[in-house]
Amino acid sequence: MRSSGDYMSVDDKEGYIRVTSTLYPFSGLDKINPEVLSHAAERGTKVHKICEGIITGLGEYGVDDETEPYVSSFKQWWDKGHTVVAVEKRFWDDERHITGQVDLILQTEDGLVIADLKTSSKPSKTWPVQGSAYAHLARKSGYDIKKLFFIHLLRTGKEAKVYEYDISEEFFLSTYKVWDYFFNKDKS
Repeated sequence: MRSSGDYMSVDDKEGYIRVTSTLYPFSGLDKINPEVLSHAAERGTKVHKICEGIITGLGEYGVDDETEPYVSSFKQWWDKGHTVVAVEKRFWDDERHITGQVDLILQTEDGLVIADLKTSSKPSKTWPVQGSAYAHLARKSGYDIKKLFFIHLLRTGKEAKVYEYDISEEFFLSTYKVWDYFFNKDKS
């Protein structure tokens, strides 16, 4: 697991940086107590795994008192029906050495949509940039992504809020260039 101060974590390919790591310096997460942030990340990972089990038909395993409201929030959204194209799909940009894992790609009437599940207490300004990065990565792999949905699962257990964002690969690439210039330790 990545610590709150370690925004340089990589994944399977050596030297590749996660999209979320490039956005970390802009997220404000460094202002949150590291123990609180770590607990929230662990909870989010648990909720994602449970939701993945629901999506893939494996079942609702691992639900506890803390995750139950988020899972309930997810199920209210999920039960409306969705056509899944991909679940937990990782993409790579070999030119920039970045990677990102998309929670869901859904088929809608408007085309392919990236859907990202979130368990944070409130929406983040980085969500549209993160989604645009995922669209950039998915498009490089041949997925014609048309929209971005961020599914904000609520700790109250109420139905998830869906935030729709426009895709702006240009905005993501500009943000990436700023991160690369100021924070990329490999170029120091």
